[in-house]
Amino acid sequence: MHNNTIQMAEKRPTRPSPTGPQLAFAACVLASFAALAASTTMLPRDLALPLTSTLLFSLAGLIAIVGRSGGRASEDRSVTYRDVAGALTFIGTFAAAMIDPDQMVRVVEGTCRPN
Repeated sequence: MHNNTIQMAEKRPTRPSPTGPQLAFAACVLASFAALAASTTMLPRDLALPLTSTLLFSLAGLIAIVGRSGGRASEDRSVTYRDVAGALTFIGTFAAAMIDPDQMVRVVEGTCRPN
């Protein structure tokens, strides 16, 4: 009887935690806000939004790799890592859209405005 119970427990499919993607999203958003706050105080102001949008795109890529290795999305309506990667890409796109073209010219030229 004991051996049969162990075999049944081993055959039970293991599902990833449903809170994993939500925690990943919260951690990525907090990390990007922390980077934005730190960059506005320590770096020239022109570098804050480019750094934040680049960080968001990088985190989205990492989360997409995690979602890709997780297999197909399940049929239930829970949030997946792919959803988190899409949301981070969406937020990063808006952060990049907020960058002033003159600001990017100053960054490329190396003549950033001081804080």
